[in-house]
Amino acid sequence: MMNKTIANEGNMNFFSMKLIALLSVALVVNSAPAISANIPAITQHFSEINPVYVGLLTTIPSLFLVMGVFLTSSIEKQIGKKYTIMTGLLIVGIFGTLPTWYQGSFAILFLSRCLLGLGIGLFNRLLIQMISQLFQKDNLKKAKALGLESACEGLGGIFMTIAVGQLIKINWESSFLVYGFAIISLVIVFLVIPNENLTHDTKEADVESSISSERKIKSILLGMVLFCIVLLFINYNLQITPLLIEQGIGDATNGSNMIAAIATGAFIAGNLFGATYHYLQRWLLPLAAFVAGGSIFLTSWSTSVNFTLFCSLLLGFAFRNIMPYFMHTFTTGGEAVAKFGTTVVLVAYNLGATLAPYASQAMFLMSGDVSARNQIIITGLALGSIGLIILIFNKYMTV
Repeated sequence: MMNKTIANEGNMNFFSMKLIALLSVALVVNSAPAISANIPAITQHFSEINPVYVGLLTTIPSLFLVMGVFLTSSIEKQIGKKYTIMTGLLIVGIFGTLPTWYQGSFAILFLSRCLLGLGIGLFNRLLIQMISQLFQKDNLKKAKALGLESACEGLGGIFMTIAVGQLIKINWESSFLVYGFAIISLVIVFLVIPNENLTHDTKEADVESSISSERKIKSILLGMVLFCIVLLFINYNLQITPLLIEQGIGDATNGSNMIAAIATGAFIAGNLFGATYHYLQRWLLPLAAFVAGGSIFLTSWSTSVNFTLFCSLLLGFAFRNIMPYFMHTFTTGGEAVAKFGTTVVLVAYNLGATLAPYASQAMFLMSGDVSARNQIIITGLALGSIGLIILIFNKYMTV
């Protein structure tokens, strides 16, 4: 009974109102791709626009998210962390829902998607940095909190996608109302997150300058590893529906189910990350990368939708152990280190997501085989090889 009481008190201390407020913001982070199901309807509405540009509506936010990440520091110095997060949420709430109110110009629609990504970029780095600072003195609690942040990102993506699927039954314009959730998060942040002192004392400046060039170089090199992993992971998302059709075992609906399975696996992994990291520590990254590569490779031989569904679930689970691992590793060592490390991770992730279609084209050119199965095989082998390389050079995989 006493142990149970202690555990309950530990959970109460862990789930502070500040953490809950920050997790509410995490629900918005993965919202940009939620309107993917809208693309055919938008293409039909703007029939005079090249479909390639319409397709960019789902990926262009990632590029502007990177820009937002770099803008965060200068804005944060002027108005502080709390109001920088609120500014980002306000931009998402206004420009995310803009297509609901105005559809007269494709240029305005495209611009609204760019600003949506910029808004997310303004709070993405601060969100992770502030969560890591809550538990900077307890590595296991920090790992658990970052795992929950990752899980909430996945949960938000699932919720937004389902909501879009329901709202699109009214019309494609209405589906953009899902971004109104950002205003709810804004209110929660306003009420819960305290203002911080904007004056930067000498001690903080010393800490800022104490990041060694060796750590910076190592962080950037590890960021390149993450970039490659994300590039391959997103390519699977792009190729899974063509693969099912090619194999004659599924259609676009089954492809959507595979993406949902990935999100489900990611949500499970995020909730369990604290315990997973506790048991595996530095062996988690190579194992997760190898499992992710293996699950992708196995889908190329699948003759069953259910088996492919299982592989997608496993892939989502493995990948969502990789992202929190990098976040946890890169944010250990103080505020300045967390700021730099988080920026590296977010830039690597979003550049990988943005450039994935071009990686797919590169695979076509190098192999001379345009089949989806060939893409999946190369992707799986490459990701598995990265896992093996990480295992061999494991002692260098921390900063």
